[in-house]
Amino acid sequence: MTYGDNNKGRILGSGVISVGASFNIHNVLIVEGLKHNLISISQLCDKGIKVVFQPNHWLIYDACGSIVLVGKKVNNIYLFNMHHASFNIHCLLTKRG
Repeated sequence: MTYGDNNKGRILGSGVISVGASFNIHNVLIVEGLKHNLISISQLCDKGIKVVFQPNHWLIYDACGSIVLVGKKVNNIYLFNMHHASFNIHCLLTKRG
């Protein structure tokens, strides 16, 4: 994976983030050296997920139009805190080779 400053990070594996019983974000990458998780907005949109950015927060809607994630804007970065949301991370697989 290449970062914005052209440094690279090795992908250690992938997994699924589950929000409740009906919404999953598949193929979430685990990247060596990252202190925070990143979500690719373009990949979410390619899967038909609607993402809306507002001045102080952002929202992710599922295919039925229900809000499944709400985040906030902090210092010009849109964040959500997985520790305070109803997330279950499962099926994390380490891929080598």
